[in-house]
Amino acid sequence: MNKKYRRVFLMASITVCCIFIFQVYWTFNSYKIAEKNLNTVIDNTLKKSIELYQLKQLDSIPIIRKDDQRIYYATGKWYDNSKKKNWDTTKELPYRMTIMPIQIPTEQLPIMKRIILQLKASTLKSIDLKNLKAIIQHELAKNNIDINFNLSLSHNKIPVKNTFYIPLQLSKDHAFAKVQMNNFGIYIIRQNIVSLSVSLILILLSVGSYYFMALTIKRQLKLDDVKNDFINNITHELRTPISILKSSNEALLNFNAINDENKVKRYLTLNNDILDKLNHNVDRMLDIAQFSERPNTVKLTQVHLNDLVPTIINRFAINEDVTIQYINQLTNDEFRTDPYIIDTVLSNLLDNSIKYADKRVDILLKISPIEKGIQFHVEDNGKGIDSAYLPYIFDKFFRVPKGNLHDVKGYGLGLNFVKKLVNTLNGEITVKSKLNSGTTFIIKFPNI
Repeated sequence: MNKKYRRVFLMASITVCCIFIFQVYWTFNSYKIAEKNLNTVIDNTLKKSIELYQLKQLDSIPIIRKDDQRIYYATGKWYDNSKKKNWDTTKELPYRMTIMPIQIPTEQLPIMKRIILQLKASTLKSIDLKNLKAIIQHELAKNNIDINFNLSLSHNKIPVKNTFYIPLQLSKDHAFAKVQMNNFGIYIIRQNIVSLSVSLILILLSVGSYYFMALTIKRQLKLDDVKNDFINNITHELRTPISILKSSNEALLNFNAINDENKVKRYLTLNNDILDKLNHNVDRMLDIAQFSERPNTVKLTQVHLNDLVPTIINRFAINEDVTIQYINQLTNDEFRTDPYIIDTVLSNLLDNSIKYADKRVDILLKISPIEKGIQFHVEDNGKGIDSAYLPYIFDKFFRVPKGNLHDVKGYGLGLNFVKKLVNTLNGEITVKSKLNSGTTFIIKFPNI
């Protein structure tokens, strides 16, 4: 990775990390603030509910005073206070109490006092949880809080998460009403789903953008390497024939070789061969360019494979270091296809097998039937390809990196062209290879 891209990547990484950390912090902080606010509202609402319940209990308890022959009976009246939404106070209760004195004869006063004290003790001893829970639910609903909770009585205040302890003034047996909220965290998330979702989307977009940017930079670096390799390859491909042409031309002009008819003929023949090879390479690149512009140009015809394939093999078998074994397992060698595509595909594969072999090369070319089509099997005993490069061998301009070594000529266009031709016939090409163990290409063509 060059310095320019490394600098850009580092700056982008720092920026995305800062955005990610800020978004995570903001999301967490928003959740904690929402949790704190909800805790405050619920705590005040529960205190208010307990006070309402205890005031309601006083309705049924007469009041007696020392050295007084009267009994005071408190009556309460509830009124609608739902429009008041001051959650921070428990002083304004929807309840009004009226105290009415009742005169009791002196001789009956001791008996009435005992009865009232027994009634008061009984009332203060028991807490109606069902009634208390209904009041709490009603008060929570007035504050638009819809959450399930468990209500119980407790002697001690033991800190438990999402649990509230409210003091009971009228109970002798229990000191606190214990209210445990169910699914408290889920309720907070549900109440703040919009802001949390936006924050989550921003986090995902930040991470996704960073990943896409890193992927783009990686592809750009790969493309840059491929471009440099292609320039180096084509430079070496052209430099050798140009040097030969220049040398032969100088020999004819400057070293009196023009007076030797045999030398002139030999140099001109050599130059002609070199120009033919250059012309062939240019034609190949033009064919690839034209095919890229018109990829669907296919001329289908009935082809006798036993005539076409041996002709292709013979072009490469003239080298005594090359052995090509041909096996045809088809019962009928006639197949509807484009002969130019078959010729080009097999020629490229055979040429690669020979070019990338160390010394002697053995090639197996086998044709076999498959369901609704045929299959070509091209296997060699060459150098093989490292598994790290197999996913890229069909990419345009890609060649297995060898540094500054250019021992094998090529532009990195052949296999890419082969794959395009195979796809044109709705075919499929796969490769299997192991370093120093040869390479196998499998090409499948469906019936057309």
